[in-house]
Amino acid sequence: MYNKLERLQLKGLKSISEMDLELKHLNVLIGANGVGKSNFISFFRFMNKLVQKDLQFFVAQQGGAERFLHFGSQVTNAIEMHLLFGATDRYACTLVPDQTGKLIFKEEYCEFWSEKMGELGGDRQVFASAGDKESGLPATSSHVAAYLSDWQVYHFHDTSETAKVKQSGSIHDNERLRPQAENLAAFLFSIQDTAQYQRIVQTIQRVAPFFQDFILKPEKNNPNNIRLRWKHRGTDDYFDANIFSDGTLRFICLTTLLFQPILPTMILLDEPELGLHPYAMQLLAGMMRSVAHQTQIIASSQSVTLANQFEWQDLIIVEQADNASRFRRLSEKEIKVWLDNYRIGDLWEKNLIGGTPLC
Repeated sequence: MYNKLERLQLKGLKSISEMDLELKHLNVLIGANGVGKSNFISFFRFMNKLVQKDLQFFVAQQGGAERFLHFGSQVTNAIEMHLLFGATDRYACTLVPDQTGKLIFKEEYCEFWSEKMGELGGDRQVFASAGDKESGLPATSSHVAAYLSDWQVYHFHDTSETAKVKQSGSIHDNERLRPQAENLAAFLFSIQDTAQYQRIVQTIQRVAPFFQDFILKPEKNNPNNIRLRWKHRGTDDYFDANIFSDGTLRFICLTTLLFQPILPTMILLDEPELGLHPYAMQLLAGMMRSVAHQTQIIASSQSVTLANQFEWQDLIIVEQADNASRFRRLSEKEIKVWLDNYRIGDLWEKNLIGGTPLC
């Protein structure tokens, strides 16, 4: 595993005026509606587009530079970011608005550990300079670019009848599970002979005892396509994904994501508890804790039940102060007196650690 993202410093992005945050292998953001959890998560989608040289299209799609600058260009004249990976690598860039509503680079560089000087920053490589519209990183530093471009925000909220996870899709779209599990059937088809697949099936059965296995076969009328089907325990009947409850289908997507054979360098989850039974949340938290030994996980949540499954060290409290998002970790000193009688989610619900609406 490449060095994890250990520290993230941001200035001027959406609701984030200024932030300096330590990140661990497992990070769970909790807070009230509208405090900035989603803006934090969206930063990683922003970075994915930046590294893939798709920044201008993405910014235009979202409404232009004004939508990204903290309270617009009249208040904020630049977005600054510093990403520290372990003790050996730092990525940094500054973006400014131009007169046409674009975000353009003022600077972009990486600093690496210098064996000769014995410090970080002794070896600096500049990738983009003033006026550049797209990142110079991918062509110049492939290992850093590959790490950043692997970041995806996963949300399996759409379980409607028209959701892509329920539709027929290309059987060849199976390299990696997509952010909304659009290719779930094809991906499961590609890993069905692995130990990880059996682990996925067995975990789903703990939440849905009626589920026996997936039926992963190409479509008869189009062998290049596949649709998600499954078998009910104790019968010979086959069903498609429409028969799953919303919560069961979301749990299947989450389990597949977390137990896939090759994990992304970072897994980002936006309110993964949506629609899940409390027992499913317990299993989800257990999977997250287990997988965090192999990759880095960042999740946002509004669920007391889910928060109760984690240690206080895993949580990041998100609040609003002075019209900006504030991110902080808990200290043992402020919660030690409560831990013998309460779980961490209960402390959050009682507003003993912050992260709740202020009237």
